[in-house]
Amino acid sequence: AKLSSNAPLLRNLFTTMKLSAFALLLPHLLVIPATAQTCGPVIDIGGTCDLAALTTALESTSCTIEQLFPQQDAESIAATVAGLCEYDAPVQYVEIQGTYQDDHRYFDGGGDVADGEYGFEMDTARLNRFIKNSMGDSLISWPEYEQKEDYNAANDYGANGYMTNFNIDRNAEKGSCQMNTVMCCFTDSVKDDLVDNTDVCHHDLASSPQSNHVNAGWSVFTEDESAHCVGFTWKEGEASDIYKGNALFYASMYQTATKGYTSNVPGAPMCACMEQMPVVTEAA
Repeated sequence: AKLSSNAPLLRNLFTTMKLSAFALLLPHLLVIPATAQTCGPVIDIGGTCDLAALTTALESTSCTIEQLFPQQDAESIAATVAGLCEYDAPVQYVEIQGTYQDDHRYFDGGGDVADGEYGFEMDTARLNRFIKNSMGDSLISWPEYEQKEDYNAANDYGANGYMTNFNIDRNAEKGSCQMNTVMCCFTDSVKDDLVDNTDVCHHDLASSPQSNHVNAGWSVFTEDESAHCVGFTWKEGEASDIYKGNALFYASMYQTATKGYTSNVPGAPMCACMEQMPVVTEAA
C-alpha cells in the first residue's frame, strides 16, 4: 500500500477537478489532509490499512502522525483513520462505462456518444452520474481488462490486461507507453463548439494498427481543420503516477460528457499514449 502526500499536483494540472489536498492509501482508499511536505511523495505502509500500520511506516520517515492530522487528538485520529480505511480499492476504469468494448470504441473515437445512438443526454448519462456522484473523491485505476490478458500474453504485450494503446508494462516487448505521456485529440463536438487549439501535422499509421487496422502508411494533414488536443504526463512513484487514471478520465470522458467533444483524427486513436498519437503543434 502506498500513501501519497502530494495530491495537489493533479489539482494544479486540472483545476476543474474536485480533488483537493488529499493523500491516498492503496490498496484501500485513505483520504487524509496532506499538509506535511516532510512526508515525501509516497509512503509504503504494506498491505494492511489501519492506524498501527500507518504509525509503523511513519517511523522510518521524518513525518509524524500529528503532521498528517493537525489539530486532532489521539482519539480523533484513530477514529478518522478507521473510518477512512473502510474505503475499497480504486474504481476500476471499466466500471465507469460498463464494458471493455465500450471503452475500446470510445478511445478509438467511436461509441454511442460519437454515433449519436440515443441522443447526447442519454448517451452520456452514465458518465454524468459518475462525475456527479463519484469523480471528486475516487481514485481511478489505469484501464486494464480481463478480456485482454490472454491476447496480450500471446502477442508480446506482456502479462497484463492493458489496452494496446495504453500499455504501461515496461517489461512488455510491445509496451506502448515508454514516455509516460497520454494525449487525446478531438475533432468534433456534439454539444459546445470545439475549441481549436492545435494544428495536426502527420500520423504514422503503423504506430496504432489496433485502432486503424492498417499495417503501414502515413497520413499528412495540410488543411487547417479544427482539432482540440489535451495531454498529461506522470512520473513513476510520485502522486502523478497514482492519479494517472483520474487524469486519463478527465482528459477524455470528462471532456466528452461536459463539452460534447468526440471523434478522432483520421487514422489515429482519439486517446492513447503519445507513441500512438499523431504529431501536433501543441496539446493543452
